[in-house]
Amino acid sequence: MKNKNEFIIYVMENVRRYLPLSFAEAQVFVEEKVKENGSKISALLIRRQEETLVPCIPLEEVYCEYMEGNTLEACVRKIADLRIQHDNLECLSDLSYVKDYGAVKERLMIRLCDPELNREWLADRIYTLQGDFAAVYYVAIHEEEEKTFSMPVSKQLLEEWKVSVKQLHEDALLSEKGRQACLFEMNDFICSLMTGDGNVRNLLDEKTQWHPKTVETPVLCLTNSSMRNGASMILQEELMEQIGEIIGSDFYVLTSSIHETLLVPLGGMDVSELSRLVKEVNETQVELCDRLSDKVQYYDRAKGALENAERRNQARTPVTTNREFDIGKAPVFA
Repeated sequence: MKNKNEFIIYVMENVRRYLPLSFAEAQVFVEEKVKENGSKISALLIRRQEETLVPCIPLEEVYCEYMEGNTLEACVRKIADLRIQHDNLECLSDLSYVKDYGAVKERLMIRLCDPELNREWLADRIYTLQGDFAAVYYVAIHEEEEKTFSMPVSKQLLEEWKVSVKQLHEDALLSEKGRQACLFEMNDFICSLMTGDGNVRNLLDEKTQWHPKTVETPVLCLTNSSMRNGASMILQEELMEQIGEIIGSDFYVLTSSIHETLLVPLGGMDVSELSRLVKEVNETQVELCDRLSDKVQYYDRAKGALENAERRNQARTPVTTNREFDIGKAPVFA
């Protein structure tokens, strides 16, 4: 049984055996990629001389399959097959349009992250701070059910476009607005996953007033139609106002995953309980690269803004000073 380094060396030395002749002179190398929240992966790249953009093939999952009993040859063949699949995608054959801002404006995407946990990852990316989060900008190259290719907006690319970061953010919000937002009751969503029928109602399509099906505090899930990077929907001001009307009160936003957020109406759990819940879920159920934040947010309908729920709660808690009570003002993050 080979250790991880030995496995990687074996893959690099043998992967060409399972590739077409066009890859005979390709450069095969491994890079350590820094991902969100400080996570790192070993990625295999196979680049022919004429190629500028090639897929990064993560090796961790294939190595785990090897440790679980899969043969070396089967693992190497799988990696080669992944590279061949990417090679057959027409969307990667000509990416010259990426330099034309008019051609990519409607392909812009936003991915949220916690800037405190991603200083290194954010270093070479274009982003803006949105309250407790950083909005990072991407261009969608190809999207389908099982394959998604996107390109982060670099400083060099932004200079070539000759647009400001402010304009980029506004256009990205418009582009994301075109992606259908989905708001589900969690119970309905879980049932649809268990039954496999995909029959779950989008509360944003409802023409009548929403009434929770349970007497307990309902939990709602907000994402987009692809259910990838759907946490960025919380940046859509009109959408958040609509959700406030549907719920009928202010609400908490649990930003655990980059793919969706959970919304909890007031009255069921307090901030400390919700914070403990989010931290527990992140530690036990969310992959590190998919983790957004432990920071619970509070959506104030009157202000139309998100606030850090714990800071808001502390600021509104009376404290004794010289036998008098002082109430501070909560910071607001637009």
